[in-house]
Amino acid sequence: MLKFEIVSSRTVEEPESGKKFVAYMLQVRQDNKESSVYDPDPANVERRYTHFLDLYNGLKRDCPGLLNNLSFPRKIMFGNFGPNLISTRCTAFESLLQLISNESRLRDTPAAITFFHDIELIEAKRLIEEKKFDQALSVLETSFKLLNKVYTDRARVVLGALCRIVACAEASGGALAGPVEKWAQLALRRYEAVSDSDLLLINVPLLHACISIWETLGRDKTKLIEELNKLRKRGMKVDSAPKLMDAVDNLSSAM
Repeated sequence: MLKFEIVSSRTVEEPESGKKFVAYMLQVRQDNKESSVYDPDPANVERRYTHFLDLYNGLKRDCPGLLNNLSFPRKIMFGNFGPNLISTRCTAFESLLQLISNESRLRDTPAAITFFHDIELIEAKRLIEEKKFDQALSVLETSFKLLNKVYTDRARVVLGALCRIVACAEASGGALAGPVEKWAQLALRRYEAVSDSDLLLINVPLLHACISIWETLGRDKTKLIEELNKLRKRGMKVDSAPKLMDAVDNLSSAM
């Protein structure tokens, strides 16, 4: 059972502008409903009021009939940090998220994908551009954990997040080969059952990235090369494939 809960909040001051806002810690779990056992490895991410507001407005636009009975706290100019207001907002946020949990059509909307996907992606891209690959990897792992709880294993957004972790290792020049090996193995396993033509475009760059990781770690890459040769015989462009990060970016832009 997909469960959303606001577990805490904190006041944050933006370093450049000095403006303050409340950051809400959102915990996402896959609880066992029958045995009442909590997910032992939940995903925890922070979101601001504006993120929830954008989510609500986007869902109202895309699926208005599903939100008829849901109210949402309005934006106010003063008093944003009072405990009563924060508590009221937390309750409203959880009600909105519970509706998303119960209705798959809401989870698949652009507004929901943006809410669950884009915040961490933007931060990870910034860190990669600054060559802070260790920090980027941590953000990407959190993103994948979150998305993997909200969506199915082979959903486009989940596979994209998983492949971006592998791409981060490739971009690091092999520095992250060890920590990312398990993620690369998971990505290869999940791609074994993928048939979507758009997703298959990532397969070749993924294999190339994994071969690079295997070479760095001294692993046997024979099976990966054999898989590339199979794709070559099927007419796929194996030798002129883009880097995995570019391929994942192209996939994300098409979501």
